Amino acid sequence: GGWFDGYVAVRDERIAALVEAGPAPASHDLIDVGDRHVIPGLVDTHVHLRDPGFTHKEDFETGTRAAAAGGVTTVFDMPNVTPPTNTVERFRAHVENAAAKSIVDFGHNASGTIPEEIKGLAEAGATAFKVFMMTDIGRDYPHMPGTAVSDHGTLFRICEEVAATGLPLYIHPHDQALYELYTQRAWQEWGRDFRSYARAWRSGDGIILDSGIATMLEMQRATGVRLHLLHMSTIHGFEMVRAAKQAGRAVTIELNPFSLFVTNTWEAIEQLGPYCLGMWVPEAHAAAAWEALVDGSADVIATDHSPHTREEKEVGWTDMYAAPGGSPMIQHYLALLLDAVNAKRLTLERVIAMCAANPARLAGLYPRKGIIAPGADADLVVLDMDRDWVVRAADSYYKCGWTPLEGRRLHGAPTLTVRRGAVIARDGEVLAGPGSGRFVRPLHVAPQP
Repeated sequence: GGWFDGYVAVRDERIAALVEAGPAPASHDLIDVGDRHVIPGLVDTHVHLRDPGFTHKEDFETGTRAAAAGGVTTVFDMPNVTPPTNTVERFRAHVENAAAKSIVDFGHNASGTIPEEIKGLAEAGATAFKVFMMTDIGRDYPHMPGTAVSDHGTLFRICEEVAATGLPLYIHPHDQALYELYTQRAWQEWGRDFRSYARAWRSGDGIILDSGIATMLEMQRATGVRLHLLHMSTIHGFEMVRAAKQAGRAVTIELNPFSLFVTNTWEAIEQLGPYCLGMWVPEAHAAAAWEALVDGSADVIATDHSPHTREEKEVGWTDMYAAPGGSPMIQHYLALLLDAVNAKRLTLERVIAMCAANPARLAGLYPRKGIIAPGADADLVVLDMDRDWVVRAADSYYKCGWTPLEGRRLHGAPTLTVRRGAVIARDGEVLAGPGSGRFVRPLHVAPQP
């Protein structure tokens, strides 16, 4: 809501008051951060913590340790785990497992693939519903049955059921038939290595993604569902969404740090190969993503934190279609954005809107989360905008043990993370224990960011 010079007073896990600058008020525990910025704790609405089912590469404890170290105080994980959370029984078991491990507050985006289960999942506390419009070719993870629907009739029924709950529907936009066509062509022309995989996704100038976006925008128009489009990274996709927003439709979009900082040049694809794929974002489309970030037409930045082991990734040098897509990101995305602020590419206010306030609104938790104001949870992050440092996987909490950012020099970093009034990370060291995070459910049906 603006800049304030003074003290944040905390009592019983919440912000009690904002006190103007002056002599230090009486306090049991005064943390003096000098003239460093204090911002709301980040809210990451899109993480893959691989728990349960794939905990050899990440779990709720390691993933939320990385979150805490990176200035994230609330996370919402995705349902492509084993078993996928497409029933109420599975959802409740998932939350119980996470509650014993999480270091930050958390919610869950349930798998919305079974229309008959959606009402019960909403009542059980789902934050949103996630549907992949794709299934993998040549591998069975991370886009697997139980989380994926490409049939338009079923997708329409899902939209109707989610619209009745008032919760958002998160869509991984995709056209499965076109992807299969372009994949077959890519195999014939380029083989199966990481370059072929990167090109296949972006063949037809992004039509695989744009076709999925167009389909879901039409379903949103017909049903009124709160549509939240993930992985936005095409010029025409942004154009379609801007038109829908100008018409007053309930549509929001997500950007990912990968498309802004990692996979946005062919040079990066050649250098990092499977370790940055994911999805290649050609430079003109990456520029469109930056434009949407700066001009306000994008709503949320979420990490799509997607760790895999080195052994799983190495396969991708020769057959990326058999290797899983995605990379770890949650510990470093705030620092990447602070580096961009220092480089004058965007403002700190925009970072706070995209990473704290708007995600909290999307999740139905604003103004309890995502803001520094009396009554809000005391989720705070102290920044050192002058810190110059180099990213090293050895200094991270990623269970997979690597990062596509290895060796990158950054200017700016979070130095202190406070979750509900408790210091949980200081200078990269996580101080809180597993199970100290709390399950959160929507307080209300959120207004659109």
